[in-house]
Amino acid sequence: MRIILALASMPFAAFAQPGPDVIFREHCGMGQYGVALQDTKRFDVQVSTYGVGTDDVPSSSGNCFRKVELYEHADFLLERNDQGYYLVHEAKAGDVLYPDSLKVGLASGRFKWGKNTLTICYKGYGAQDDGKGWQLMEPRTWERSIVRLTTEDAIYLVAMTVAYLEPLGVIEVRGRRVVLEGEPLPIY
Repeated sequence: MRIILALASMPFAAFAQPGPDVIFREHCGMGQYGVALQDTKRFDVQVSTYGVGTDDVPSSSGNCFRKVELYEHADFLLERNDQGYYLVHEAKAGDVLYPDSLKVGLASGRFKWGKNTLTICYKGYGAQDDGKGWQLMEPRTWERSIVRLTTEDAIYLVAMTVAYLEPLGVIEVRGRRVVLEGEPLPIY
């Protein structure tokens, strides 16, 4: 009788085996990493991945996004658009941000320092998956920007560049030029 009872309970014991939990897998990957723009002892920028999907658990359809955001001690130079909204200033290669023009822009309300997020690329999963993998967000207003870093020692301005490496959706962020606030900032 004990043998029959032991054999009858074997399917229940065999159900809980180690291995990947395919029911609750993350479609977007949870990749995030910090980037130092001015000092390698501290991260200034974070590249992160997040998903927006359906309400069912697990999410069966949706989109993944990769974005660049700033840490607490960093701010983007924002510029007011025609509708009155502040967006990340689109710095142009070859330009120079002079202290006087920055001061005038800040005083007039054209510019301000603040937080924002740069969404770089996206891909779908489930029903939203078009098979193309990671794709760029257009227009590419995120390629060059100006970041203000506040440290215990000084305030720095950084010409930051963002590059997208296909097809894996790798985001490369660099501080191309760093100057003390009050100095001209060349944009590369």
